[in-house]
Amino acid sequence: MSGNSEILRVQSRRAARQRRVQIAQHVIAAIVLISVGVEHHPISVLSVAEIVAGALLIVSVIRARLHRSQHGGIAWVELVGAGMTFVEAIEKTRGRHHLSFVVLTFIQPLVLLIFAIFDTQVASARYLKADGEGFEVRLRLLFRRRVRWDEVRGFRVTGNAIEVDVNGKQKKIKLRDVVDRDAAVAWSVDQFKRRGIVESRGAN
Repeated sequence: MSGNSEILRVQSRRAARQRRVQIAQHVIAAIVLISVGVEHHPISVLSVAEIVAGALLIVSVIRARLHRSQHGGIAWVELVGAGMTFVEAIEKTRGRHHLSFVVLTFIQPLVLLIFAIFDTQVASARYLKADGEGFEVRLRLLFRRRVRWDEVRGFRVTGNAIEVDVNGKQKKIKLRDVVDRDAAVAWSVDQFKRRGIVESRGAN
């Protein structure tokens, strides 16, 4: 049995939904920010920054939708969104405020900035992996499930999951959250069969 690892990177439906909601919230905030910047009299450096930040966010969202297949090392929508929320934070903290309020106000844009910079690493943390010892699934950033080949007695596909017989105990590998779940199921089934593991007759 080969000790080489094979990895299938997958995307999370849950994460994709959360990203769409976040982008919609960014767009609404951008429109509000542009309106606030336009209404400022006299025009100041901050008001110009508000207009520019809001406009850049809207442009980056449009660009992202036109180039969905492209994915670089940085999530540009989130990066511009972080910049926009920094401008919002500056606006909110003008004048005298308690230090704790200032710190809390800048936490959100800082978190957005970190996630934007490390977007590729976060996305690649979700995967299916088959190596010389077993099969591993990681669909959430902090949780993963693994079964050893020498403990697997059989498997069957049940809808959006793969039910594995591990020494008489049934364990489910749920793939419902995977964007291209059919491809993920097919890839997983192929990995089991290549290790000589028999698929049960009741498979769907």
